[in-house]
Amino acid sequence: MEFTWPVMLWGLLLLPAFVAWYVFGVRRVRSRAVGRFAEAALFAQLAVRLPMLRRHIATGLYFVALGLLLVAAARPVMAVPMPVDKAVVLLLIDTSGSMEAPDVQPTRLDAAKDAAKMFLDNFPSGPRVGLVTFSTYATLNVPPTTDHQAVKDALDALRPQESTAIGDGIAAALKAIPGRTVPAATQPSSPFGQAQLPATPPSSDASSGDLAPAAIILASDGGDNSSRNDPLKMAILAKQQKVKIYTIGLGTPGGGVFNYQGQMVLVPFDPALLQQIAAITDGKFFYGPSANDLKQVYRDLGRTIGWETRKTEVSSMVAGVAGMLMLGGGLVSMLWMGRLP
Repeated sequence: MEFTWPVMLWGLLLLPAFVAWYVFGVRRVRSRAVGRFAEAALFAQLAVRLPMLRRHIATGLYFVALGLLLVAAARPVMAVPMPVDKAVVLLLIDTSGSMEAPDVQPTRLDAAKDAAKMFLDNFPSGPRVGLVTFSTYATLNVPPTTDHQAVKDALDALRPQESTAIGDGIAAALKAIPGRTVPAATQPSSPFGQAQLPATPPSSDASSGDLAPAAIILASDGGDNSSRNDPLKMAILAKQQKVKIYTIGLGTPGGGVFNYQGQMVLVPFDPALLQQIAAITDGKFFYGPSANDLKQVYRDLGRTIGWETRKTEVSSMVAGVAGMLMLGGGLVSMLWMGRLP
């Protein structure tokens, strides 16, 4: 236990003085009462003596409560086990050049951002959410965090880039989820070689075989033309590690035409791969998801409440115990002696 204001603990040295004052006062009151009677033997017959425990238990409770209040004033801090929701969701957003197509207004990428923000708006604040993007390579933009606003800010900064590497994106998302691993041979690529993603520490859940629930929400227009990792093999790996992948198809059946580097380009919409990934992992494929569709992701994910030790100030708890002791001392005194001590 630590104390924010340890100087207040010096007040505990006054407790022995208060106890001595109480003992001296009780004896003095009794001696005065005896002096009022001419015969001590008569006083001994008339005086009602309660058992030792009953006479002093109420005051003893008050002294203990006083000590606890002094401890509370020192603002104690303890490592307390706190319940935490261990569920994790990774938003996986396609930022390839084709996501600039306007067949989904205003663009496919903007529609992906809107769907991700809608999910965050309808998602509880406790579970962690992270963000991974992919085009020619995969990037972990925001590691899983309870700060959902940080994820929204990162979404606003996304811009369309080049190719599509869905397989590498899934690999990067899996690696970012605590307790999950990606074989070294299938690490996602980056423009500087192998992607340098933060190492995920081994999870106690993983060692026990009881992995916390996790899901990936993949928003893309489909197709894969630059992955080092096969998307379907990555989906199988996600299935093995108990990670569902929910896919969001962005595009129209006929594809979209837009001006890319001075040329009009037709970009197709290929939902087949997205549907396969969702089916393999027991997830779902959405086309133009609603708020209720995105809420279903969390309902399917479920909740796993774990325990995490955190340093917490327990002044209120100590003061609460002191208050209960004072209340108990008052009740005992009223029941046994008909008055407050």
